[in-house]
Amino acid sequence: MPIQHSSARRPVILSVLAKDLASTSRARSFASTLRMTRCVVLIFLATALSGCNYNNGYSSTGDEPKNQWYQWRSLYREDVKTVAVPIFKNKDFRRGVEFSLSKAVVNQIEMRTPYKVVDRGKADTILEGEIVDISVHTLSQDTRAAIPQEQLYDVRVNFTWKDQRTGVILCDRKNFQQTTSFYPTLGEGEFVGSQQNVERLALGIVQELQADW
Repeated sequence: MPIQHSSARRPVILSVLAKDLASTSRARSFASTLRMTRCVVLIFLATALSGCNYNNGYSSTGDEPKNQWYQWRSLYREDVKTVAVPIFKNKDFRRGVEFSLSKAVVNQIEMRTPYKVVDRGKADTILEGEIVDISVHTLSQDTRAAIPQEQLYDVRVNFTWKDQRTGVILCDRKNFQQTTSFYPTLGEGEFVGSQQNVERLALGIVQELQADW
């Protein structure tokens, strides 16, 4: 019986080997590309972190302050510990709002800032204010009930925050205004508008005490 030579199978074997080599080459190329991508990403991250100098503002070797881009700082002045808040003055004929506003300011300072409210003689700073004007405006009228449907309660104040140790004015605002709405048709009287207004106005005043960085 004649012996069959394998020459007929050689093209098939060579084709399979070629495919295997191509597949191996692609796999190696992909692995090399992946390694290169990882290296680039790591280098980018290292450069970004070292460039931003994101720290707490002190060097790791000597604790000397450094002027960096990003530093952990309070929103409020670090050189102030205490503040006095006398009762606001009131130039408007509507009385009693000055007491509500002064109390609301004290509450906001105690709740939202690191400052402690103390007597005038013991305070680093003093926050003095004056109600300039209080007005009520009608936006819409209920024709059926013959009463205002929606009204605006508007308060304007002047206030000054001064450092009692140096006499420096830390904050000075004129005609600082807050407007709130209330609804008489829902049983809300002017007192409701007043209370809502002084709470929001007090918050706005305290936010003005933030430091200018």
